Amino acid sequence: MFGFRSPKEQDLVIQLALKQIEKMLQEMSSEGKDLRQLKLKKFQKTHHATCRCQQCQDAKKKNDPRSRGLQEYGFKVYVGEGA
Repeated sequence: MFGFRSPKEQDLVIQLALKQIEKMLQEMSSEGKDLRQLKLKKFQKTHHATCRCQQCQDAKKKNDPRSRGLQEYGFKVYVGEGA
């Protein structure tokens, strides 16, 4: 999945991520947000459009913004207005 050497490493990362997600959801709940309307969306953040690195210049030449270098990955949480 992330290029780990063993399934044990992968399980450890997943457990740590789940703990962080649980903590974030508890904080949102304590702030009074209605979590019944919760939506998670994956995202990948690439280099900025004005970046001048070699990889971004090649992406511009090929007219393929998806080939820009990956900076981070994660998820965004959206909470809708509850009734």
